[in-house]
Amino acid sequence: MILAGLSNSPGLAGAAPERANWGTERSAYTAGPQYDKSKAICRALGEPVPPPSDKPTPVQKAALSACRSEPLYYGEGRKSDYVAARLCAFVETEDGDTQTFGGSTILMQIYANGLGVTRNLDLATAYACQLPGAAAESDERVLHLQALKSRIEPFDYCDDVTSGWAGSECEARASTLASFARDARASALEATLPPSARASYDGLREALDGFIEVHADGEVDQSGTGRAGFVIEEEDAVRDQFVMDVERLLSGKWPVASAAAARDADAHLNASYHKTLAWADSGDNMSTIHANAIRKAQRAWLVYRDAFVRFAAAAAPRVTRDSVLARLTNLRNAELDRMPI
Repeated sequence: MILAGLSNSPGLAGAAPERANWGTERSAYTAGPQYDKSKAICRALGEPVPPPSDKPTPVQKAALSACRSEPLYYGEGRKSDYVAARLCAFVETEDGDTQTFGGSTILMQIYANGLGVTRNLDLATAYACQLPGAAAESDERVLHLQALKSRIEPFDYCDDVTSGWAGSECEARASTLASFARDARASALEATLPPSARASYDGLREALDGFIEVHADGEVDQSGTGRAGFVIEEEDAVRDQFVMDVERLLSGKWPVASAAAARDADAHLNASYHKTLAWADSGDNMSTIHANAIRKAQRAWLVYRDAFVRFAAAAAPRVTRDSVLARLTNLRNAELDRMPI
């Protein structure tokens, strides 16, 4: 494939925070009467006891020894299979249940939503009581699930996240799903690429990956526990923009710009770049962004810009060089202008 494979890796560094069952949690961070109700619910429910008929047979368990419930539940690249996800999730709970979107989380969602099983909010809540997370997050999730007894609406782990760590996990989850839709669009474009543009596209794709790596890692403020989510969000934004721009280029909808507009965009770029560098080197910079990272990203962007210009000349010769330069430069200006100066 020429255009497919634009997904970024959703894996996050670090492990989920560890704690006991929410109902018996006694740390200083979870003290206070505001959590009494949800903790009492967890203590009353105790350990999850699913219907025996919902669990996998020994033969099924053997066949599912290396399964992952997350892609089965969310339907990554195919239709969701809730039965297989449930059986796999039971296997995962017996094997240690270490994945954020696996084991207890998937079973919680399956029983909360009644997907291939009888809807059971108490059982879903019992699984929620076992999940690690911030105190407010655990409290809200338990109360949320119990409130769903009086109404029917979709439920997902990410509905009640409050911490930066969990938010990053949910950003990665959303990113994985979005990547399949993005890659489907990219695959559709592949058939329309003229043979003369395939070689230049290979170079463009390499330049894109090089820019994304240094841009998202070095030009995104990674302060706080949600830093992994911020990086993933920016990576996705650049990849989405890239597919959109290739679509516009090949469909003849690329915005027309004059040589003067290209010069104005370049002047803006020079000003924004030097302003950003000055801020990064100053005492006003309280972020994780450093001047050397900005310089490295700018060099990578110039390689990407030139590669796109070559690709555009081969794929859409009617689009002027100035039009390509103006748009790409304005997009880079927007990235620099979003810096927390």
